[in-house]
Amino acid sequence: MHYKTILIIFFIAYASCISAQSDNDTINQTDQDGNKTGYWKKINDEGLLLYEGQFDHGIPIGEFTYFYPDGIVKARTVFSDEGIHAATTTYHHSGEIMSEGLYIKQEKDSLWRYYDNTGTLLKEEFYRNQEKSGTWKTFYENGQVAELTSWENGKQQGPWEQYFSDGLMKASGNFVDDEKQGPFDYYYPNGRLRVTGSYVDSYKTGDWFYMDEEGKVIKKEVYKEGRIINSEEYE
Repeated sequence: MHYKTILIIFFIAYASCISAQSDNDTINQTDQDGNKTGYWKKINDEGLLLYEGQFDHGIPIGEFTYFYPDGIVKARTVFSDEGIHAATTTYHHSGEIMSEGLYIKQEKDSLWRYYDNTGTLLKEEFYRNQEKSGTWKTFYENGQVAELTSWENGKQQGPWEQYFSDGLMKASGNFVDDEKQGPFDYYYPNGRLRVTGSYVDSYKTGDWFYMDEEGKVIKKEVYKEGRIINSEEYE
């Protein structure tokens, strides 16, 4: 019986070695040019799995999975078009989605969304030709829009708006080539105007008026090229 037990243990160990050797023979391979090909697992110096996925002669194909140090899934990316497009979803450690969007040539493209660890949408961004584009939005926890910014060719262009959590306007203005241009208005939570004035190239200019919550003007400032040249306060 003792001899049979030893034989069984020997064959189990031998089978495990053969299996391990077989696995090693089919993963983390390279082609004759040294490019990754086939199924790959990336392990760091501490022996922790960083990612796993398939390569075709150096080009990632299909789905790749990335991991936190404790093995929880950190991100999933689906590669297509010879690795140029990468539809990516990242995850909080809790498993909730953190962000989702598309990479083209490793740069963000099209619509991107970001969430907190409860699944609440926090922000939407849009990219075109690797530059900021379109309308960007940030949100309150209740889903109400907190801020709208407009972008074109990577620069802030057009209307800018902020809102209170109940949907009332908080501030509004306009940007040209990343600079504040023209009238800007700021409001109280009750909807009344709090401050109004104009900018030229992000410098305050001309008359700026400050009101109390009843709409009464309490102060006037006069600016020239961003410098205040006169100020009056009213009872």
